[in-house]
Amino acid sequence: MKLCFSTLGCTDKELSEVIATAKSFGIDALEIRGLSGVLDNERIPCFSPEENEKTKAALAAAGIRPLVLGTSCTFHDGTRLDAALREGYAALEIAARLGFSAIRVFGDRITDEGEAACVARVTDGVQALCRSAESLGVGVYLEVHGDFVTEQRLMPIVSRCKDFSCFGLIWDICHTRKSYPDARAFYNRFRGVIRHVHMKDILGEEHVLPGDGRLPIREIADYMTAQGYDGYFSLEWERKWHPTLPPIEQALARYLDLMKPYSEHSYTRENLK
Repeated sequence: MKLCFSTLGCTDKELSEVIATAKSFGIDALEIRGLSGVLDNERIPCFSPEENEKTKAALAAAGIRPLVLGTSCTFHDGTRLDAALREGYAALEIAARLGFSAIRVFGDRITDEGEAACVARVTDGVQALCRSAESLGVGVYLEVHGDFVTEQRLMPIVSRCKDFSCFGLIWDICHTRKSYPDARAFYNRFRGVIRHVHMKDILGEEHVLPGDGRLPIREIADYMTAQGYDGYFSLEWERKWHPTLPPIEQALARYLDLMKPYSEHSYTRENLK
């Protein structure tokens, strides 16, 4: 089972500190969403062209794979479409230079102009990035997030983008919990395009340590693995947005314990319904 974590849980750390954290937990891949107190990828010091070789060398020396580069690209708002595309193109260039597998983008919201227009705009935005990404060898992964969590809104995008080999979905298991109480139903519908998974736990509407909530994290991972999923399960610890959460090291310790073979970990959960 391939495990990684997002730096959203430790955006204040420098790259060297994040690498040290990953190594201390035996993790060999990273999802980057903020470093050195900066979210804007073009302003992160170690992502600058001048630091390119040093950054690649540090990751390689530690045996850490740069997996997904997070962005703030959202395509639902027509007034911000050009800015979102500029950010997306810049992220693709950074990802290609540093060896990231993919960038992460959003659909996000359905605005007052209506569902059809928003879905069409998101599709156009993702397709535009995919056209550039194909030649760079970088993926463009749309996160299942916000109002884009149902088959009705996702399938039109998937249908028009699936012919791009670089296209895929990031499934956040928390975001689909209400639309798909049986997580297997979502996976089975979109399994052909799910490339990456965000794992977290929740109790009521509060984020909690993995295993303390009601999301069947391990059961979802086991089911997907049994069905042939070979991607990463990434702990997305949202401490950037919820600063009262414990440090990421505490969440990682719990997450890794939870994802061990059942005979070795201390948490038990009901099977998927």
